[in-house]
Amino acid sequence: MRIEIRSTGGCEHERSESGISLIEVTIALAILGFGMLAMATAQLSALQFTGESRNRSEAHYLAQQQMEAFQGMSRTGIEAARVDGSYPNDPNNPIDPDPQDSRASSFNRSWLITPNTPEDGVYTINVQVNWMDGLGRLRTVELEGLKAEF
Repeated sequence: MRIEIRSTGGCEHERSESGISLIEVTIALAILGFGMLAMATAQLSALQFTGESRNRSEAHYLAQQQMEAFQGMSRTGIEAARVDGSYPNDPNNPIDPDPQDSRASSFNRSWLITPNTPEDGVYTINVQVNWMDGLGRLRTVELEGLKAEF
């Protein structure tokens, strides 16, 4: 019995590669992992921004609500608010605009009423709403308006 080995040209050590190697798979998984990490970070930032926007909207609503209440008051009502024992702080503090939700948000509202400013018979009303953000920083929304005596 005789065995012959024949070469069909080219280099005898050439071999055809089919499929993918373990190194290629590892690199692809690393790239995919970095992409997923970037997406998760972006999602967390968006959630934090949404929470801050919600708090700012609620604070603005509370300030606007109080400003409208003052605009609807008579001179006697505004003077009573100025001499109230809790002045300049809202006696309802701390305020939770939605006690039914699971978030523990509380706001502190205060106001400053200055008579005869900028001229006689006009009140300057300044309403402030404060809260602590997720990083423990004090945030404030402030509205200022005028009310003339009639």
